Amino acid sequence: MTDFKDLGAGVDIEEIERFEKYNTANNPFVLRIFTKDEIEYCFNKKNYAAHLAARYCAKEACLKAVCSFGYEAVSYADFEVYHERNGAPEVRILNENLAEKVELKISLSHSKTNAVCYAIAHKKPFQLNYNKGEDEAYKNDYINNNFGEDLRKDVYGSAEI
Repeated sequence: MTDFKDLGAGVDIEEIERFEKYNTANNPFVLRIFTKDEIEYCFNKKNYAAHLAARYCAKEACLKAVCSFGYEAVSYADFEVYHERNGAPEVRILNENLAEKVELKISLSHSKTNAVCYAIAHKKPFQLNYNKGEDEAYKNDYINNNFGEDLRKDVYGSAEI
């Protein structure tokens, strides 16, 4: 079961019309906010402004969701929106340090006038980093959650899981 302290939420809504002025892929704002793949995707669409607005919403919603955990120095450049084969929008965390700590899910939508994105962030469980030379058997048991029955009994109150 996930505690709410491990979840962050963010939402953003933007007027599509605001993005119509960014009508070239080499606009300084576009280059600062979006990745090469996002720019290519948006400008290959007839309604590029709607797609730019949706991706901007996604970045803003992800930023809000992640910052709810207290992380600082997070930027739009840390996130990239892409689509799975089935067309579902996904977000890739480009900042390796942040990607080790957080997972994100997004939902995008737009109408003729507005784009919106909801983002949910989940803190990943803490992972121990073992140094070489430590007991490999214990390390493997820990990684595979293969603790002895006595330890499980202490943690969960019963050996039946």
